[in-house]
Amino acid sequence: MLRPLLLSLALSLVLTSCTGGDGSEDDLRAASVGTVLPVGLPGSIEGRHSYVVLPTSRYDFLVSTPRTSVDTITAGDAGISPEAKEGTQFVLVEWSLSGVPGDTFVMEPPADVSPQLTLLADGEAHDLGALDQEGISAAAVVVAADVDDVSLEIEYDGLTQVIEDAYGDTRADGPNALYHEAVRLGLTQCPPSPLSGDDPRVLFFGTEVTGRVATPVPYYGPLGWAQPGREWVVARVSTRAPLAGWNGRDYVSYETTSDVRVRLDGAAPVELFPAEEGDVAGPHDDGSWSAVAVFDVEEIGGDGPLDVRRVLVATPEDDDEAVAAGAPREIRRVQTCTL
Repeated sequence: MLRPLLLSLALSLVLTSCTGGDGSEDDLRAASVGTVLPVGLPGSIEGRHSYVVLPTSRYDFLVSTPRTSVDTITAGDAGISPEAKEGTQFVLVEWSLSGVPGDTFVMEPPADVSPQLTLLADGEAHDLGALDQEGISAAAVVVAADVDDVSLEIEYDGLTQVIEDAYGDTRADGPNALYHEAVRLGLTQCPPSPLSGDDPRVLFFGTEVTGRVATPVPYYGPLGWAQPGREWVVARVSTRAPLAGWNGRDYVSYETTSDVRVRLDGAAPVELFPAEEGDVAGPHDDGSWSAVAVFDVEEIGGDGPLDVRRVLVATPEDDDEAVAAGAPREIRRVQTCTL
């Protein structure tokens, strides 16, 4: 019984050796131009450094010169030969994400927008996908062997920045403000004003005005990118709920409403946005006011003084009480300040 079993095993080994299937490189297909492979060993690429700055983030790139092979891990994971076939080469691209200094949260980038990376080889585009992930990532792109020009394009929310020469340019050609100026958010306040006018019996409380004004930025999430040569100034303006009273023969309490107008160097905002999620932009039921005012300004020297004009109108909580005290039926005051 043992002899037939041994003969069967020997025949099986002979057949296996004849049919191959050992996973050698000769059995792997060669990748064609346009193939994009995830690199199995990110962090090991040597190449030319360049970078792009986006709202709230920066990506650094390393781009290798064209080469005839990739590492066996990358090739094995993709099921291709590590050797480039005739007429092709590999270009390796590595990228890493980091933050940028400044109060970049002012630009309010949307959470559902991702930067998209494209490598161009002699003008032919190869999509490398979204750059959402943190840490180091890399890809190998199969290009023609005689490629002359390699460049990178990074698209974010409708604006594409270009690194025209991946082996010569240091940074992308995006808005200068992203690269040369850290966004700063300043806090300013107008002190409370008595607003008594010519009548010391008139009392107003809660007249403080607060402004949080950022330096100009090229991008604001709800509006997108500013036009070339233009920038956004984002100002968060709020006022307290005002109180008013008449301190005459008898004290009379008043209900107060207010209307606020905000101007930057005389110009009105292009739009008002709610200062808090779920809130409204403008006046509130308690008489307070808040909004994020966004202004469209020139890229150079476009920002200026932020002026706030507030009109307060107070009416008695009890008309009969006001008449008995000799108090006015309406108190109207205008408050102005520069933030």
